[in-house]
Amino acid sequence: MNRISISVITVFLLLTLLFPGCGGGASIQDELGMVPGLCFLHVHVSSDMNIDLIPNGINEFIPIWHMNIDLIPNGINEFIPIWLCDSLNVRGDFGVSLLGINLTDFTPQLLFLSRELGTDKMLQLGTDGFHCGSEENQQGYDLVDERGSMIGSIACRDGWTCLITGSGSDRSARRWLELEKEESLASDSDLISISESDADLTVLISHNSIAFVSVIPTGMLSRAQITVLNRVKDLIQTINPKALRVSLDISNEEPPVTLLELQLVRNGDNVTSFSFSFSDTELTAENLLLIIRDGGN
Repeated sequence: MNRISISVITVFLLLTLLFPGCGGGASIQDELGMVPGLCFLHVHVSSDMNIDLIPNGINEFIPIWHMNIDLIPNGINEFIPIWLCDSLNVRGDFGVSLLGINLTDFTPQLLFLSRELGTDKMLQLGTDGFHCGSEENQQGYDLVDERGSMIGSIACRDGWTCLITGSGSDRSARRWLELEKEESLASDSDLISISESDADLTVLISHNSIAFVSVIPTGMLSRAQITVLNRVKDLIQTINPKALRVSLDISNEEPPVTLLELQLVRNGDNVTSFSFSFSDTELTAENLLLIIRDGGN
């Protein structure tokens, strides 16, 4: 090997050490540093994920824990803006977190994170998708409907752009701009230890979210729902989980192979791993979800 080759290799190695993020994009751990530690769950979506596989009626699979079914708004299918997920997905990896739930109408507050879109592009995406106007503020932009009601807020920091939906999104955006690492999910060592995944879809649940189950109020639940909740609490007490990762990966083979993986950190740094693969020459992902839903009725 001549001196020129050695010099080129040396320079390349130095550049790799000095700029480890170049070319590889942000890791899931980097993404967790932008997520408030008290969120209910965080989902990382890879650019390889086929959003079309998500059924149009995905919101039907989300449990609403209350007794009066009439309280569910007619616009429930807008709770999770699949069009926004699709628009972000075609531009690269993105993350979405469940920050909270408005108990008056059971609408979620969601945090969408992207390194592929700047503030201006995210603003255009939001106004076009929600068919709304916008107002500039000190931290970015607010999305408002024709009545002046808040739809969402957009802010940007450290190469990340966020779009937060739901009531109080402007306050949440301000808090996000001031978020320190020790206040984020990146400070949860148990969650970090199992967070990295090459799957199309990765769901991460921290100890804070798991502990929240133990204090869920039962006043609005039916007797059957209370029974289920108590069983979950007993299971949590027995297993003593600290963090949970659920990963879903769908191959490009024909027929496609769906791989579901689960990793659970338990007390004492013990880790439980579980995986399940599925393939069928006829059933699609939507067919399978519908069978699971109808089978539970």
